[in-house]
Order: sequence, then structure tokens, then C-alpha cells
Amino acid sequence: MKNKWILTLIFISTITSCDIKQSNITSSEVVSSSSNVTSEIISSSSSSSISSSNISSSSSVSSSVSSSFSSSSTSIDNGSLNSYYRSIDFNLKGKELKTRLHYLIDDAKSYSYNELPELYRQTDYGNGYILDIYSNCKQNSFGSSYKKEGDILNREHIIPQSVFYKKSPMRSDLFHVLPTDGYVNNRRSNYPHAEVSNINFTSTNGTKVGSSKTSGVSGSVCEPADEYKGDVARIYFYFATRYEDKFSGFKSYACFANNSYPSLSKWAINLYKKWDKEDPISQKEIKRNEAVYKLQKNRNPFVDIPNLADLIW
Repeated sequence: MKNKWILTLIFISTITSCDIKQSNITSSEVVSSSSNVTSEIISSSSSSSISSSNISSSSSVSSSVSSSFSSSSTSIDNGSLNSYYRSIDFNLKGKELKTRLHYLIDDAKSYSYNELPELYRQTDYGNGYILDIYSNCKQNSFGSSYKKEGDILNREHIIPQSVFYKKSPMRSDLFHVLPTDGYVNNRRSNYPHAEVSNINFTSTNGTKVGSSKTSGVSGSVCEPADEYKGDVARIYFYFATRYEDKFSGFKSYACFANNSYPSLSKWAINLYKKWDKEDPISQKEIKRNEAVYKLQKNRNPFVDIPNLADLIW
């Protein structure tokens, strides 16, 4: 892999509305409790791929990455990003790199399932309402009673609870359990995330449910809106990395391979890497990553490091 990229830290500034795309969400409104977050890691130049020649040292990130991290005047709870990833040797690839990251991000604080709605006010709040990747409806209330889109919010497990038998810490991991419209969540059911044909439902923001047109997976699937496809892909990458030691005990799920590596099925790797590139890391994701870090004390490295998936899969 010879593509080069540079990680740069910049102040975050965006505009929030539930009616527009996530690229327009403001730092002053999203996650009000984390308004001091100022780091954004983005790729620059015409290429956004990671080059192993740019990432070196067995005990720290590369000098170029380290320089970028240390140049920021803003620190996070447990130190700079450079400090957080200091134990990772990014010269590694594939299974070995994934496992090193697993040990790092699996060191996390857990919350109860019932605590999540209140925690979302720290991780997903903006302009007076909870932000939602499945719907444009502006909502704040959580519950289980709904008849149509826009009635109420509930907790959406990007990876269905049945896959891990509702066990902790997966059941309440804020990185993959998101606030979403209850009705749309119900329409998604426990279907894999893939591309849809023969659409039988479309939400207000373009989330679709229907039969699969993705080679390798059949039956009903859920296709996120274009501006959230990368978000969903990076959540799957996180889950496959953090919980790789548990995959052999999970219930069969179309997106997964029941092993520690690659953990994801071949079609899912191909599709989610495609989504990862087509919908790059957004400022909303970076804000949320920081806010969840403040609570769980772990991070989603696939949000911190663009195209990290290319080194692993």
C-alpha cells in the first residue's frame, strides 16, 4: 500500500438541523456537554489511504502522526490521541493489528441499558433534540409505543441484541447502540445493513428496507441513508475489533464470520470498506467519538484514523 495521507487536527465547526445532512451539524449545538472538543482527524491530499511507511514505532504512533497530535492545544481526558494509541504499532497489518487494537479499546467502562437515554443527551444532542441516523424527525422522548415515524425514540443496536444474546457489555455499548426513531428501528428489525432492491419502506431521511441487492447476502436488509453509510460501516469495524474474542460464541449473523479474524463476512468487508470511502468521517462522528470517550474511556479508532480498515482487512 503506497498511498499517503496526513492526519491533521483542526477545530470543529458545523451547523445542526435534523432536516439536513450530518455535514451541517455544529459543534456548538451537538453534544452540548462536549463543546470544548476541538480535534478532528482528517485525511489530506488526493489520497486518504494509510501507508505503513507513514506509521512507525512499536511503542508509539509515527512521528508524523505524533507531531499532529502534539500540535493540538486541546487534550482529552486520558491525554492526547498520541498517548491513547501509544501502545499500537501501526507497522502491523491484518489480524495482528486488529488484535492489538482489540486489547486497547476493550478496556472500557460499562453502563446499564436503562442509562442510555440520558447518556444520549451528552453524545447525540443538538439544537434541542436528539440526533437520529434513521429519521429527520426531531424528537427527545424515549419509549416503546409508536404507530408512525416521529412518534418516539428508542435504542437501536446496529448489531442486533439477539446476535450476542443481550449480554453485556455489548448490550449498552454507546458506540453501536444509537438513539433512533422507534418506528424506523422496528422496520429495520434485525436485518443486516446492506444495499436494497425492491424497496418496501423508506424513512424521511432515506433509510430503506427491502430485499438485498448485495451479492453474498439474501433476504431483507436495511440500507442507511447515504450520509450515514460510512458511520454504520465504522461501527461494524469497531464492533468486530472490540469484541473479536467473543465472535465464536455469537449467534449466526449474515454480516459476521464466527471467528476472531476476520470477524466480518467477505461481502460485509467489501461493502463496508466501500461505504467507509464513499461517506468519509464526518465532524458529527468525531464529536460523538469524543463524547463517548469521555463516558466509556475507549475510542472508535476507525473514526480517529481514516481508512484504518484497509490495514486490517
